[in-house]
Amino acid sequence: MVQIILTGPTASGKGSVAFELAKRMEASIACMDSMKIYREMDIVTAKPPQERRDRCQYHLIDLIEPEESFSVGRYLPLLEELLESETAAGRPLVIAGGTGLYLKGFLDGLVQGPGANWELRDRLTAEAKESGSASLYARLQEVDPVAAAKLLPSNERRIIRALEFFESSGQPLGDSWEWKGSPRPRGDTVLFGLGWEREALYARANERVLAMVEQGLFAECEGLLSREPPPGRSASQCIGLREIREGLEAGDSRGAIIETIQKNTRNFIKRQLTWFRKMDVEWLSAGGELEPARVAEAILARLA
Repeated sequence: MVQIILTGPTASGKGSVAFELAKRMEASIACMDSMKIYREMDIVTAKPPQERRDRCQYHLIDLIEPEESFSVGRYLPLLEELLESETAAGRPLVIAGGTGLYLKGFLDGLVQGPGANWELRDRLTAEAKESGSASLYARLQEVDPVAAAKLLPSNERRIIRALEFFESSGQPLGDSWEWKGSPRPRGDTVLFGLGWEREALYARANERVLAMVEQGLFAECEGLLSREPPPGRSASQCIGLREIREGLEAGDSRGAIIETIQKNTRNFIKRQLTWFRKMDVEWLSAGGELEPARVAEAILARLA
């Protein structure tokens, strides 16, 4: 059974298309999203609405509490187990999501390195804020030139991770840069993406943030921030939750916080598109206005 994966950046409409596709195939949907795995984080992570969940079975959402940590290393075995069980039962499964690290790990295998060293990562992050990422990049060039050559000097997050890997393991990440494991045979999967003109996609992202606000984004996030225990490090990075926390602490107006969420969402889309450019994605034009049923039919026609 050929495995269908539907990906694309935030606000591209992949959730709507996946739902239409699953209905036509009588399939269930596996979410490939690093934030939808958290319970209580419904609006801020744009989980499928209840009416869709009543019509179609969704997997790999609402797995853990917000204070718990999660990683690609935990996600991939769950997805593989789900695939095995659905295949054995003869049930099709549509994988839908935009977390590039999860997608790359699923397709190409996974580097098995040391776990997160949060004390070290916090120290490196503080150092980057004080001195800038250029100084960390220069250090990475000295200790791990192979990894440094694969990164832009401005890619602070991955520079920090490469230095963390080196200091935790004593080995340069460059030696393990290629993803290990058993790459999935490309004939076993078909990877579709929803393509948009950049400005149209940004406009959709801005509108989606406003819709989330109307749905109760601030109330949900304020509830999360006041819960005990509070959201952990991973969940706290969720776009929307992070900006509301920082904005409330700074005394910013609601309008200013919304603008920051919109800006950071657009920046996140840029990073997602960079990930996808490295993958063999068959892009489907969403057109001027997304018609999920039309795109779903186009995917089925391509498969036929």
